[in-house]
Amino acid sequence: MRVLHLTDDMALLGGVQRYLATLQTILPAQGVECRMWAPAPGPMRGMASRWYGRRYRRQVRELIGSWRPDVIHAHNLWMRLSPVPLQAAGEVGIPVMMTVHDYAWICPRKWMITEDGRPCDIGFGRRCAVSGCRGSHEGRVWLPFNALRWLKTAWHRTMLTRWVDRFISPSRHLAGWMERSLGVDEVIHIPNFASGPRGGSVQPIKNPKTLAFAGRLSREKGVDVLLRSMPVVISEHPDTRLIIAGDGPQRKYLERLVKVLEIENAVQFVGHLEPKALGQLYGDAGLVVLPTLWMENCPVSVLEAFAHGRAVVATRIGGVPELVDDGRTGALFERGDERKLGSRLRELLSDPDRIKEMGRNAETSWEASFTPEIHGRRLRAAYDEATMETG
Repeated sequence: MRVLHLTDDMALLGGVQRYLATLQTILPAQGVECRMWAPAPGPMRGMASRWYGRRYRRQVRELIGSWRPDVIHAHNLWMRLSPVPLQAAGEVGIPVMMTVHDYAWICPRKWMITEDGRPCDIGFGRRCAVSGCRGSHEGRVWLPFNALRWLKTAWHRTMLTRWVDRFISPSRHLAGWMERSLGVDEVIHIPNFASGPRGGSVQPIKNPKTLAFAGRLSREKGVDVLLRSMPVVISEHPDTRLIIAGDGPQRKYLERLVKVLEIENAVQFVGHLEPKALGQLYGDAGLVVLPTLWMENCPVSVLEAFAHGRAVVATRIGGVPELVDDGRTGALFERGDERKLGSRLRELLSDPDRIKEMGRNAETSWEASFTPEIHGRRLRAAYDEATMETG
């Protein structure tokens, strides 16, 4: 079977690009030959005439004609590419599938957090054009930009429902939103995956009182909530250590916050880590913390922690509760509640044996549901079903 994957930009180092790179290593074992395609960068990048002209549709049509794929699999056609080239597949009767990696089709600002700070329960609508909902671009100066983004989302939603045969969602939470908001048929649920530790063996927990966060240091990740919970944790467990891996626009602010909270001796920023060093971080940690503020889909950081036999303390939001079984593979707390987060951490740090047991449960959960091999088999089954429906 041949599958042609389409995405915005293969040159980026984001999560979707890493995901596609891994697919090229796991799908051949399922008898699937992959080819990746993204528009080449050029001097007109950012121009609407380049994004939505006939050029890309023609290029995809020519690629389909020469390579003859059995399935088109689209990913994050949002910024540069748009869903326009999917029309080429429909013209020749090739089934089109699309993995929805985030909430862009339900929320123009992607966070799914309202202007008063609550998770959205309405989804896409006309009010999104003028709302002050939370996102990466807030404030009155961004109103024209957000209004244009709303128009773009509305247009894309129309194209998707016309040209995509089946959608794939890594979380049941987002799958439900896609079905309700876009009115599409049953969305296929295929969770994300994570690779196991190098050498295949999980390191035993040496110090349960080492906490770890790994991710982008930006406002939606809620690292400030974690830092504000630390003084009360340290007051009861003074030997607790928090390691923060990652970089981003909030790093300097977070470093200043550490000083204001007077917890410099307990917190260490280690910057962006390559996979080998990140695996070592998980090996050093007793618990991994995800204090996210936005509507997570199926965060890979949780699955990476599970793969290394580490329990996760995380926000109860989006698809996170589908992964973290509260009390068994980790602990959940309400969004932005630093007091509850501190309380859950203190409770767990007082019981090292429980931390180790939850870590073993997390590893078992990963082995049963979130390995690359399982993900490859699930995708192959979805491709087979799509070709049978169109055949």
